[in-house]
Amino acid sequence: MEKQGKEKKIIKVYQRRRKQSEQGFSFPVDLASEILLRLPEKSVARFRCVSKPWSSLTTDTYFISLFKARSPRLLLCFEANDKLFVSSIPQHHQTFDIWNKSYSSSQPIDRYQMELISKYPNCFNPTESVQGLICFQKLATPIVWNPTTRRLLTLPKPDGSWKEITIFLGYDPVEGKHKVMCMPLLRASSDCRVLTLGSAQESWRTVKTIYNHRSDNHTHGKCIKGVVYYLAFVYRSDVEVVMSFDVKSEKFGKIRLPPSDVHKIFLMVYQDKVACVDRKPNMNDGFRLWILEDAKKHKWSSKDFLAPIEHFNESLGCYSLLNGFTHAGEFIYVVSSFKKSSYILFCDPLRNSFRRFELKGITDDESVLNNNDRSQIYTLHVFLNHVESHTSL
Repeated sequence: MEKQGKEKKIIKVYQRRRKQSEQGFSFPVDLASEILLRLPEKSVARFRCVSKPWSSLTTDTYFISLFKARSPRLLLCFEANDKLFVSSIPQHHQTFDIWNKSYSSSQPIDRYQMELISKYPNCFNPTESVQGLICFQKLATPIVWNPTTRRLLTLPKPDGSWKEITIFLGYDPVEGKHKVMCMPLLRASSDCRVLTLGSAQESWRTVKTIYNHRSDNHTHGKCIKGVVYYLAFVYRSDVEVVMSFDVKSEKFGKIRLPPSDVHKIFLMVYQDKVACVDRKPNMNDGFRLWILEDAKKHKWSSKDFLAPIEHFNESLGCYSLLNGFTHAGEFIYVVSSFKKSSYILFCDPLRNSFRRFELKGITDDESVLNNNDRSQIYTLHVFLNHVESHTSL
């Protein structure tokens, strides 16, 4: 009910602003909105300069929400030559028969580059993409990045005594707000720091975690329906659990993992639920996924998948690892690092089909990938289900 009331309020504000600005348009504002929603983010950003009514329309909360609802993309970035190279491709595309040698597919690419390393050296260890925003850090200083607007926002340090931190980015769908949550790295703590983005009056707040714990070194957290999940260890214990952080209420929870004989690797999102993947014993062509069905009852279900990835790793000459799932249910296999020629693989388990995206054309600086130095290896960061956002920083 609260969410519906919020949506009605946003719609009323949007309709009021539409009436106020309608005189500034030579054609109906509804038509203008529909046209703008179908344009690339670069064009929308340029059209803000046309007039005040156009600027008001494209920065309206309701318009931004509709813009985010468009088809998600796969965002890629890597560092080279003191720059960050960013590109994105559509996630949904025609698939090809698994044994057909013509399974390669071309995708339209949006790409750009930005100065990053000179200003923020050795710091790019990003969170996942949460409603269009990504967070990383430099010397325990959180930095928020909007890849769509290419804007960076440096936040104040959450705690002067914390020399290293773990960062989680969450989103409250009811209030429509992002929150950054920080904890000391590899050190048990009974509290954390939380900051709400978008308010000049906001500062870091101390929130009790209830459970004294430390986050896993490799966890980045997964935000699902207003809750951030991450792997952690309970204080004075080697027991690994899944911690939950409700973004709106800022309350913590603790969830037991599946049976202890299962080796947990990392968390991912499957059908809007948190899940952990484990390779099945005696099953070279598949894996087992543990899916959280009920957090309060610590109830998990398991599902087995067939995915003959080794066949394609051998034929393509690269080694790919499962990175996650698209909203459409495809597995995505990516390389953690690449040279001149590598691929991202999309697998549809229902159609028993694969398609691949070759890491060519992801930068307009051809000298980067055409480097003759065979020892040059780039670290690839991949963000699944990324949505474009015009949220200002």
